[in-house]
Amino acid sequence: MASMAMRQRGGYGGDKPVFSFTGDPRRGGVEMSSMAPDGADTSARQSAPRMAHRAVASDVLLQMLLTFNVYFAPCFWVATVVATFVKTNGAKDDFDEIRPVMIGMYALFEPARLYAGYAGNLQEKVPMLIGFVALSLCVAAPLHVYFYAGQMRAVAFDKALNLFAVLYVIVQALVAAVACRKILSVQSLSFFMSELQ
Repeated sequence: MASMAMRQRGGYGGDKPVFSFTGDPRRGGVEMSSMAPDGADTSARQSAPRMAHRAVASDVLLQMLLTFNVYFAPCFWVATVVATFVKTNGAKDDFDEIRPVMIGMYALFEPARLYAGYAGNLQEKVPMLIGFVALSLCVAAPLHVYFYAGQMRAVAFDKALNLFAVLYVIVQALVAAVACRKILSVQSLSFFMSELQ
């Protein structure tokens, strides 16, 4: 049986053990007991030591999609603006009054949408995650559909870029809805378990 202790330097009494671990980790028989600053064993005070109050519920797939979208969004905006200038001869021949408004809306709403996704996922805030899903389905997806099929003089480049973008936004919204459900279940379980103690 192996025994190991984490020691605290200085502060509360010099070189006294703070946590001690006993058992064989290869066999899964590790037990932890904690020591108070005064040297008293606190394992009698608690039946089971807890390292965290609940499991982390952030979704890794959603975080990866959001991280890739942080790089994709500026590239998409620049590509759309450049393609618009090329198609319309420097915006002199542009008779589509809605296109500049849509480009501006994308520049306004996409950072807010990505922030809501990051805050909702990493901080496990369900309202922010629901806001991310709503912005994805009610603002971002219709904008990409407009750039795909609604704008005047849509060329193959516009269609390819926006087909990818609309599918990417829909996948993000679906993954965020699943992550929201997962976070709600973990937080509900944590709440009811704390009520039992």
